[in-house]
Amino acid sequence: MGEPPFICPYCETELSLPEDVWYYTCEHCHNRLDLKSQFAFLRGLDAFREGQDLLDKVSPRKRRWGFHPVDKASLTLFMEAYSSLQVAFLAELAEGQREVGVRMMTSMSDEFMKRSMVSPLEANYWNTLMIEQTAQAEYDQLKTRLETVNGHFRVLKRWRWRNRQKQLIASLEKLDQKIALLERQIEFVDIPRARNTRWKPTA
Repeated sequence: MGEPPFICPYCETELSLPEDVWYYTCEHCHNRLDLKSQFAFLRGLDAFREGQDLLDKVSPRKRRWGFHPVDKASLTLFMEAYSSLQVAFLAELAEGQREVGVRMMTSMSDEFMKRSMVSPLEANYWNTLMIEQTAQAEYDQLKTRLETVNGHFRVLKRWRWRNRQKQLIASLEKLDQKIALLERQIEFVDIPRARNTRWKPTA
């Protein structure tokens, strides 16, 4: 079997990539791709899925009592995935990839934290990014509801949803400050490009 085709993460067009290039502009959607980052993301995704499949076979009780052989194998795959995603986040990923990448890094850093394999600061960093991502998604969902709400009690619903949006904005402002502090404390050589920098609250 040959290599699977490369699919543009923005428009899902199958691309025929030339050899020995690290940057490529999709001829369909015209997004510029950092191929080193893209391939690292795909390696990380494959390793994470394989590691998660193995980890699901080991009960939490067995994990507590020491390294199960399958547990060891899954952690090896997670370390491979973690390193690959660190490379992937050196460049800007497509939004769907970024969201998945943050979820994977959060999950893996939690597992590593249980075994003292990453610092509490690093695990906290990815968990905080996950909280930020979740809050942004909830805000956007409420915006869609506000645009489409009708029927009985719509005034009450709009009031409740707008109030929740205000709460989310206040939380997101605090999260932004916390993330900036964590980035300074961790002293990244290169800060991961793992946040949705284009996201803005809208009325």
